[in-house]
Amino acid sequence: MLLSKIQDSKLKDYEIICVGDLCVDLIIPYGETRRILEMIQRNPAWGEKKEVLFRSGGSVGNMAKILGKLKQHPILIADLANDQIGLFLKQEMENHGVNMDYSYISDRGSYLCIAVLDADNERTMFVWIPPWSRLDRFTGESFPEDLFTKPAIVFSSGMVLHSDIESGKAVIEFFKRMKENQSILVFDLNLRTESYGFAPERRALFMEMLDAVDIVLGSGIEEFGQITGKTDLYEAVKALARKDLCIIARDGRKPVLVHDGSAISLVETEKVKPVTTVGAGDTFDAAFLMALRQGYGLTRCVAFANKVAAYMISSQDHLAVPYNAQELLKLFNK
Repeated sequence: MLLSKIQDSKLKDYEIICVGDLCVDLIIPYGETRRILEMIQRNPAWGEKKEVLFRSGGSVGNMAKILGKLKQHPILIADLANDQIGLFLKQEMENHGVNMDYSYISDRGSYLCIAVLDADNERTMFVWIPPWSRLDRFTGESFPEDLFTKPAIVFSSGMVLHSDIESGKAVIEFFKRMKENQSILVFDLNLRTESYGFAPERRALFMEMLDAVDIVLGSGIEEFGQITGKTDLYEAVKALARKDLCIIARDGRKPVLVHDGSAISLVETEKVKPVTTVGAGDTFDAAFLMALRQGYGLTRCVAFANKVAAYMISSQDHLAVPYNAQELLKLFNK
């Protein structure tokens, strides 16, 4: 039943609704800066420099932005700060084709996500919440009644399930109500335990969300292991599996594990030389939803997502997507 709902040509008429974090990212090129300093010590005339970059970010914010670049015109429900950064983020999303009509402005200041890049351009993320700010907060009022009138593809990530338990429950309740109108619910684990921990209260939110959704995505044993207690990704996927849940488990350069509710298959990743991995998972998710909206099978959706994510990580441009993504998608027949 679940697979037949996913592989439905009518999905192209569904809205894509994204619920979650939208913030700014500070990208700190620590590894490259250390390399330049070493070069200067050997050659004082060396003139190269690296700069800290200021960009729109957040896992769901990035994903919505990429969907906008892919001409999917998603709806983003986000808690916008009442400051210049909040205004910048709203404008940035709208400039890329994201519908911000359901995002709201609250009386908080902005928080920052800080991505420190090592010598291999691998990132370590830190969240800085100033005293005048807080994390995103959702309530029942965050989700107007007109959202429930027709089915949609609804997406969120673990970034909405943080220490504000009531906020997390409001998002889960929205997902449950959307399921009643035959929406397809998609959730990326995105645990970020290094920033938010995984206390019993937060874990309980994740388990409740996983009971509600149709498709769960995630990256590596560091996420699936936290949920299942397993140390092997294949075993973790098997432990989480049930017949009404599809599981997409990314694992870096290794093949993606796809559980369709009955069996696990492997989808090979693209072989490229990465320039950066910042936003790779968000790009994968956006491309996956784009293909899902066309009624493609799970493995085809994953293959397309792998190709778009590979394009992004091998590009110098931030969150780059293929200009011919619409034509590319047509190659991934059902």
